[in-house]
Amino acid sequence: MERLGKLFKFLRGHELDCILVKDVPTIRYLTGFTGDSSLLYADDRVAILLTDGRYTEQARSQMKYCRVLEYKPASSHAIWDAAVELIGAKARVGFDADAYSYTEGSLLGELLPESARLVPVDLRPLRMVKDERELKSLWQAFKIADAAFEHLLKELHSGMSEKEAAARLEYYMRSLGSEGVSFDTIVASGYRSALPHGAPTDKTLEVGDFVTFDYGAICDGYHSDTTRTVVLGMANSWHREIYTIVEEAHYRGIKNAKPGMTGKELDGLIRDYITSRGYGKYFNHGLGHGVGLEIHELPNINSRGDVILEPGMVFSIEPGIYIPGKGGVRIEDTVVLTADGARSLTGLKDSLLEIV
Repeated sequence: MERLGKLFKFLRGHELDCILVKDVPTIRYLTGFTGDSSLLYADDRVAILLTDGRYTEQARSQMKYCRVLEYKPASSHAIWDAAVELIGAKARVGFDADAYSYTEGSLLGELLPESARLVPVDLRPLRMVKDERELKSLWQAFKIADAAFEHLLKELHSGMSEKEAAARLEYYMRSLGSEGVSFDTIVASGYRSALPHGAPTDKTLEVGDFVTFDYGAICDGYHSDTTRTVVLGMANSWHREIYTIVEEAHYRGIKNAKPGMTGKELDGLIRDYITSRGYGKYFNHGLGHGVGLEIHELPNINSRGDVILEPGMVFSIEPGIYIPGKGGVRIEDTVVLTADGARSLTGLKDSLLEIV
């Protein structure tokens, strides 16, 4: 009920007569419903989930404080007809516009009476500060991901392809209880480690390669997100130089994260450090992003991150250096912010690991 209370408070604060929520993670957060293809309607008195016969019983079993209204999918816009009937003569109708396609938004506008006004709103900030139940799920997701990665490291060897390494890592996460993978697993080796989002290929791992792994598990819908870069064989002076810079940047990111600052300020501190070491132009993405029911959510920890950071927020810290044609390093922890600073959710060490 506490989470639905946030929605009712949002309605009052934005002077809305009602709201129609389409975003699947937000509906799950507010109600506990894990299905899709549904709408959440709320006004100052009631919250109602609009869904069809595929999800009716599931919704009723998962939700305690929200009514379920089953609509009959007699036409392509049946759910919108049902929503408009609930809205009735209400004038200011909020909707999470980013979750709607242009066609859906246009259709809803056409079906509403002329007296109604659609008001676009952003509900994502409601999910930024995690409660204890959410943090418990996040801890478990990271525990699974950590154990899976440690399993993989015991098997990693030259001649293994990036695709095989990714498949094994995903298998171990699944076998340890993950509901799926947080995103398409990244494994990029050698010169390909300079690709921040390098999808695994048939390239084989070779002695002397940096190998970057970016991966995540899911528990109760909550995602983990971790990146580690290892060296296959013994590290040379170049490996150690850029790894040490990224390791220090990563340490500073966690150490300097405090309530009251913005994501933009934290990003700037770490970007300035990497620049001072001569590699600023090779750090070509933001320092981090919020993590939760979605792998990328608020708050932003980058040049656009103007949200004031608060205890309970969960976000990644992932500095990197990427040198085209040669290779790169990224180290990423996801942290929970407390009154005393940031606490990492992963138990993995971030020191340089040589696979020999």
